Amino acid sequence: MSKKHRHIPAHGRNVSRSRRTRQKRYLVVCGGAETEKQYFNHLKSMYNVMIEYQNWNNSPAQLANHAVALKDEAEKDDSADAYEKIWVVVDVDNYHDHAEAQKVCRGAGIELIISNPCFEAWLLDHVRECPASFVTASDVKVAAAKAGMTYGPRNKYVNLEKIDVDHTARAVRNARRHNSKERGRARAMLTAYQEQAYAPWTDMPMVIEHLSSSVRPGAL
Repeated sequence: MSKKHRHIPAHGRNVSRSRRTRQKRYLVVCGGAETEKQYFNHLKSMYNVMIEYQNWNNSPAQLANHAVALKDEAEKDDSADAYEKIWVVVDVDNYHDHAEAQKVCRGAGIELIISNPCFEAWLLDHVRECPASFVTASDVKVAAAKAGMTYGPRNKYVNLEKIDVDHTARAVRNARRHNSKERGRARAMLTAYQEQAYAPWTDMPMVIEHLSSSVRPGAL
């Protein structure tokens, strides 16, 4: 008498992995401990992705080197998915080593995301185009607070109610307008002590456009 074949349920490890939608994994390395962190944490739920946020109070070049070290460490870890993208997110502030940071990032396949003069230029774009005359961080931060994009002590908190699909699409359009070709040439050169030549400017549309194209349908 032949033995009955035992039914093996099709829910083993490999099958379940193939059926489960895995969140894409990103790394953000930034000098901001409050404003940028709140913003990127919000993007995690907005785009249904994993964003690991690491911050150090260092110069852009030092942050770029941190990112390279973290990338090398992650590539040795077989237990986790590889990073989809690594972004080094920096302001201009009083640093002048952005060209060095760009070189380090390009050599490691990492993207340097600059907001000039500061990240609040991108936040302001969510409700109005950052004016061409705003080339100092104080001007931009005051305007972002008046526009209701930031609040609280030292205006370090982001009004996340205005970080949604519609406002973000508006921010991309506004940023594209003040990111002129002339400023783009200065952004590409990253000449030290001539940062005002490409202010206001933000590379954040690159981040949003990537996330928008990669997001799982129905996640927003």
